[in-house]
Amino acid sequence: MLQGYMNLKNTYLTMVMIYCLSLTIYAEQSQLVDSIQTEKTFYAIQVNDVLCGYSEATESMIAKDGKNFVEQKSNMFIMLSLLGSAFNSEMNSEAVVDPETRRCIFMKTKVKQASVEMSVEMTLKDNKSIIISSMNNQKKEIEITPYIIVGSDEMFSRLKKDIYEEGKSEISYDILEIIEGEVQNSSFKKIKEGKKELAGKTYSTVVIEQVNNKTGRKTTYWLSPENDYFVMFEVQQRKVYLADQSVVDKIKVANMDENIFTKANVSISDIQSIEYIKVNVVIEPTGKKLSVDDLNVPGQKFTGSVVNNHIEGIFEISYKKYNGENADRFPPEIIDESIKKYLTAEDRIESNDPVLIDKAKEITAGAKDSWEAAVRLSKWVAENIHYAIPGGGTPRKTYDIRAGECGAHSFLLATFCRAVGIPARVVWGAMYAPNNGGGFGQHAWNEIYMSNLGWIPVDATAFECDFVDAGHIRISEYQSLASSFNGKKFEVLDYKLINKEKTSTENTHSKYYGKYTNIESGKTFTVVEKEGNLSLDIPGQMVLPLNEPDDKGRWICKISPGLYLEFAKDKDEEIEKFIIHEIIPLTKKSSQDSIPNDVPENLKPYLGKYLFAAVNLDFTVLYKDGALCVDEPIEKGTIKLQMPNKEGGWIDEQNKNTIYFEKDSKGNITGLKIDVANYFIKGDLASEVVEKIYRAEGIESAVKKYLELKTTRPGKIIITEGSYNLLGYKLLNEGKLEDAIEIFKLNSEAFPESFNVYDSLGEAYMKNNQTDLAIENYKKSLELNDKNENAKKMLEKLNTK
Repeated sequence: MLQGYMNLKNTYLTMVMIYCLSLTIYAEQSQLVDSIQTEKTFYAIQVNDVLCGYSEATESMIAKDGKNFVEQKSNMFIMLSLLGSAFNSEMNSEAVVDPETRRCIFMKTKVKQASVEMSVEMTLKDNKSIIISSMNNQKKEIEITPYIIVGSDEMFSRLKKDIYEEGKSEISYDILEIIEGEVQNSSFKKIKEGKKELAGKTYSTVVIEQVNNKTGRKTTYWLSPENDYFVMFEVQQRKVYLADQSVVDKIKVANMDENIFTKANVSISDIQSIEYIKVNVVIEPTGKKLSVDDLNVPGQKFTGSVVNNHIEGIFEISYKKYNGENADRFPPEIIDESIKKYLTAEDRIESNDPVLIDKAKEITAGAKDSWEAAVRLSKWVAENIHYAIPGGGTPRKTYDIRAGECGAHSFLLATFCRAVGIPARVVWGAMYAPNNGGGFGQHAWNEIYMSNLGWIPVDATAFECDFVDAGHIRISEYQSLASSFNGKKFEVLDYKLINKEKTSTENTHSKYYGKYTNIESGKTFTVVEKEGNLSLDIPGQMVLPLNEPDDKGRWICKISPGLYLEFAKDKDEEIEKFIIHEIIPLTKKSSQDSIPNDVPENLKPYLGKYLFAAVNLDFTVLYKDGALCVDEPIEKGTIKLQMPNKEGGWIDEQNKNTIYFEKDSKGNITGLKIDVANYFIKGDLASEVVEKIYRAEGIESAVKKYLELKTTRPGKIIITEGSYNLLGYKLLNEGKLEDAIEIFKLNSEAFPESFNVYDSLGEAYMKNNQTDLAIENYKKSLELNDKNENAKKMLEKLNTK
């Protein structure tokens, strides 16, 4: 169960604030006739130059209150991945537009991104816009003057009139930003004219740059007099342009890692110990128009320039940890009028939700002061809201599914604090993370207000429940869905870690050092000493620092407590292996509707569906063949569970992974945790020894060494199919075909029951133009595994030659 899930790249993800860039894309205006022929217009969507989505749109005429209107419908679909998590984004929009003014009088948009669903609806009536959003349970009413633009159609209509008819090169409009729920001013500037070929047609275009004067976001449009709408636009490494229906079959997944994570020049694993950092940066954030003063806050000094939100200069950061001295009473009495706004509900802070109010009161009951109450809330969020991309979307949804990214954690904590009268807000910027050798990733965290000290930063997502480390670069208080960090360059000039007492840790830790290999997957990790901690080096990804072992012998990861190591000794009391445990939390979504009579009464409460939010999949707990079982969608199988042990753990039938069910104070089952255990054997890989001999002395000596290791099997040397296969492919990719064939042949002799070794050998023969031998080995692979689609495909290809 979950054997294929172990992907430690996601153990400590760079914290990401995900927002939906909603694109309302509609078709060219149709003829205003009763029997209008609706045609679809297609737009292609690129992210980081990868075609990953499309939009299809239609227009038709409808009659409403005795007047004709244009009804527009559009659907958008995008495939994305972020730090190892793949998810799709879908958006469906409906709009009604006045055909004369092109003003939108009604709009409804629904966005679905994995487990997150968001909707917004706008109605314009009597010069008043009424907006209802799923991100805010309060209706917004906004006065609309004739000068305020409502909807993209009206914006493009006015823009083209001012440019083509009036000859203007610079214009400014007040625009109702429907998703943001407010009127914002944007400036438009004509950049150049030119030609653009799209969907098999050449358009004469004018290039216009829009700058939102509140958020600083820049968008570039290509407009054409031949088209009522844009023919292309670009914003933040995203491009949308006219296409045809064939775009639907061409899309593939776009990786967004580079959009939110920028590598730095140093590798720090124990990030919670960063007490000072000095870093030279280039950043182009959006979400708020910034000045140098905005970047200088308690604990953070910025020296440099900010020009049109282009930040270039040096940050020096050192946050002082607050010990709770002279904290406000609980609940506090807030006198400062400027602080009182941080006690009320607003967009994405649902502090008026009865369920969240009750939970916040429960968590803080009996707190001696406001700081203790706030830290309790922060700790609850850290321990109970598990990391998932894209997350819950709203505080209530985050609470319900117990999962979300950094924005979800931060908005829930702000909600909890305000619900019990503690001023709190969400801030954003970037955080240093150890991913891929270290860098800065877009991130959100919280600030809690204490009268004697002001705003105190905390980071529940990073398990920094009463502080933040100095790796946090603060941009501003959260104000807009358009918030995006856009880091370009990070050069760490200096940093300091919290001083640790010099101990004999290296001597006590040295017995654990070395390489460890998982036989099933072929993955090799190394246990090392780094920054005063025993650490786990995951090649090409990160180094995870470990706490000293607890009373159960568990070495818990400092930056991801859901992961820990247990070391085991052999009969000679030497370290033989470690077991790496990854705790996977699932929230119970629903109970089983109809329960058969043969189900024992004590097992009925466990039955139902459980959400694995990180991959947006449901696991089903059921009763089958006299036992509690789990239907799980990753390995696509039904796993029988043994009766619980004395710790309450239900071990699976392979004696590998363990399930622990969670209950609330009333004894109701609320979720489960899967303890995924993987064994890593200590020792060097035989394939690495063989490769060293090969590089130095050639294939004959390498084969001799292989046979020697296979025969003698000296201690601390590990022989695996996967590692030798990897060596074979290394040589294959280097063009050393004959040598690769020798390695693959040896592997097939050592592991004759593996279909994969024959598949690899067949590929090597095929690349070396030895067709008969390639066919022979592909057939052998297929005999061992009749579901090997690659072998079927290759045989078909080879037999047609």
